[in-house]
Amino acid sequence: MAIPIIDFSTLNGDKRGETMALLHEACKNWGCFLIENHGIDKSLMEKVKQLINTHYEENLKQSFYESEKAKSLEKKQKASDIDWESAFFIWHRPKSNIKQISNLSEELRQTMDQYIEKLIQLAEDLSGLMSENLGLEKDYIKKAFSGSDGPAMGTKVAKYPQCPNPELVRGLREHTDAGGIILLLQDDQVPGLEFSKDGKWGGDPTFKEQCHFYQHM
Repeated sequence: MAIPIIDFSTLNGDKRGETMALLHEACKNWGCFLIENHGIDKSLMEKVKQLINTHYEENLKQSFYESEKAKSLEKKQKASDIDWESAFFIWHRPKSNIKQISNLSEELRQTMDQYIEKLIQLAEDLSGLMSENLGLEKDYIKKAFSGSDGPAMGTKVAKYPQCPNPELVRGLREHTDAGGIILLLQDDQVPGLEFSKDGKWGGDPTFKEQCHFYQHM
């Protein structure tokens, strides 16, 4: 299955109507889509991934392979009830906890903050387009997901380490993401993500995963 691709560069030209219709169709019938030309610098996204990968190698990798989750595979019993995942969560809005997370380098903190500012703007632009398609005020969806202090937004940082017995686990189990708008920054080296539509599971060659950043609004 090839999911819809929304090209933000066409929203200010003659193809705006066509793109808005495609976005509406994607939201109505798919619930997921790829965004192209969204305006976030590729070098910034690559820097975030590189710094997170370094953080994992230096601070999380050893403890993951020493965890009960990893040791359970030594018995070579099929483990269908675990997620082969090393992850942590960062809150950004309404209050950030990034300074309280141990062992994060100052460069990673600053880069993540810079990236999140861009991502919040993208999420707000996207929610505005969705509201427009529904015939609502531009900030309707944003307000719907806002408390007294504004929208809550956080990042789940997930790594999927190499598995010594891949036949025993499925990676990340089937799930539905929580939140209003989920923006996924994907690693472009390793395929694996599948999604469900009309009762069928399928993958897309443009959907990759090894290191994931889930932005929840």
